[in-house]
Amino acid sequence: MLKKYYSSIILIISLSFSLAGQTTAKKTDPYSNPVILKHYSVSELQQIELSDSVKFNSIIYYYTQSFFIEKVDCPTCEEEVDINKFDISKYEYLRKRSERFVRDAEKYGVKLTLLSIDELVYKLPIHNQ
Repeated sequence: MLKKYYSSIILIISLSFSLAGQTTAKKTDPYSNPVILKHYSVSELQQIELSDSVKFNSIIYYYTQSFFIEKVDCPTCEEEVDINKFDISKYEYLRKRSERFVRDAEKYGVKLTLLSIDELVYKLPIHNQ
């Protein structure tokens, strides 16, 4: 009986890790990311993936990892931000060359941090100006 109980716990924990990995993969999968698909069609992404792997990786990185959004406690939020639909391109003009930009948007229940241009692993042409 006890052995069955431990087996069930191990199965649940394994399944949790598996599902967590899938959630992360979906966020960075450009073919299912709603923000990337606002800027590029599936066929454009496929063409870029085939012809220019650096550009392809830069696109994914830019829209998913060039910033952080942290949920903050907000009892009186006006509206909640859907982090999976957050479009960094609307805030790109705030990005700084050598220091991170941080903005608290407490009324929306988030804190936005843009990595500095110097920190970016992949850069788009807009970052070389």
